[in-house]
Amino acid sequence: MENQKFIIRQLRPELCEDWLGYFDKIAFQDHEDWAFCYCLEGHLTPKRQGEWTDREERREKAIEMIQTGEMQGYLACLEDKVIGWCNVNDRENYLYLSEMFRQVNYQPEEAAGEKVKAIFCFLIAPEYRGKGVAQELLNRVCEDAARDGYSCVEGYPVSDEKFEFQYHGTIGMYKRNGFVEAADLKYVKVMQKKLI
Repeated sequence: MENQKFIIRQLRPELCEDWLGYFDKIAFQDHEDWAFCYCLEGHLTPKRQGEWTDREERREKAIEMIQTGEMQGYLACLEDKVIGWCNVNDRENYLYLSEMFRQVNYQPEEAAGEKVKAIFCFLIAPEYRGKGVAQELLNRVCEDAARDGYSCVEGYPVSDEKFEFQYHGTIGMYKRNGFVEAADLKYVKVMQKKLI
């Protein structure tokens, strides 16, 4: 983003109000029908995700998860304004992924004791899309994962590259950053970057 410097902040309980302000007013300006999300999709089973659509209930659950550290990720900020978010966590902390893998009989191949950092979604403010914000978030995820002893970072882009809302990140972005396809699960691809 030319002449604009933004910083990446790891989500902490003290940033909860900033995170909520982003989700309440900015994140879904052009997708109002998704505004109930509050980035809980990865933390719920697909069945529960489909059933639990009350915006206020989900907002309260998100607050609780941020306060306990269960919701993890990074905020991209331009001065004091949040312009982007990346939901990232240990892979086993995403109930949605565990259930999806089970449904398609996918068993990730990895050595015993390997730790995998999973990127569940990117959510960039509409006016900042295509300006490198997701790239900077991805850079920070990979840097921190390597520092913290993870063996791999994994992402799950939608297989249909023409899908309108690429909130899992794009296949192209992952490939440009050294990720390789580990599996094709029909609707999503499993993209991995080995760190060690």
